[in-house]
Amino acid sequence: MNDVWDMLLEPFPPEEMQWRVEALSKDKRKALVAPFVSHSALLDRLDEVLGPQGWQDSYEVLQAQPNLYAVKCRLTILNTSKEDLGEGDSLKAAFAEALVRAAAKFGVGRRHMQLEQQWVDYDAGTGQFNPPGTETPSQPPQPGQHERASASEGKPEPQELIDRLLERLKQAGLGKQAAQIVVKYGGYGKHPEETRKLYGELRALLKSQAS
Repeated sequence: MNDVWDMLLEPFPPEEMQWRVEALSKDKRKALVAPFVSHSALLDRLDEVLGPQGWQDSYEVLQAQPNLYAVKCRLTILNTSKEDLGEGDSLKAAFAEALVRAAAKFGVGRRHMQLEQQWVDYDAGTGQFNPPGTETPSQPPQPGQHERASASEGKPEPQELIDRLLERLKQAGLGKQAAQIVVKYGGYGKHPEETRKLYGELRALLKSQAS
């Protein structure tokens, strides 16, 4: 059991860390940036250590307004559950932040969130900056967004999370049943409430396989 926790709490490599803007200087030439573990890296860590069926997460959308979303995540690892909230300017960002924060309560990725914030040069016109320790300009997710920009380009906001869940269902031999649920909602849902219900049904399908 201790070996499992040791693997979960292992530091993440630098390439799996991202930086987000927390504040700007008055002249907007400097940005105060904070580190965090990317949402995709966290999902990979949970799957690699615990297996796709070794952990469970459930979500409740608390607020859904244009550019202002709030989501509560309940994460269960080894029969222990912890909850936390995530906010963002998209449903996808709020889902991602909620999971990252819930995992931090277990200690997963927490040490990265506790790293010192740093001031860096900032281009107000493009929103780009050089992350600490790098030479390549970057335009990170805004506060509350925990996804690589390349992963979200050209996709609906919640699609990345649902795609990952569908992949886990396929690995569990439940691809056909999952496809039937997606068809029922006509894809990813026509509005956030349908998307939430779709995600909930897919999660319930995966949990039924584990029970």
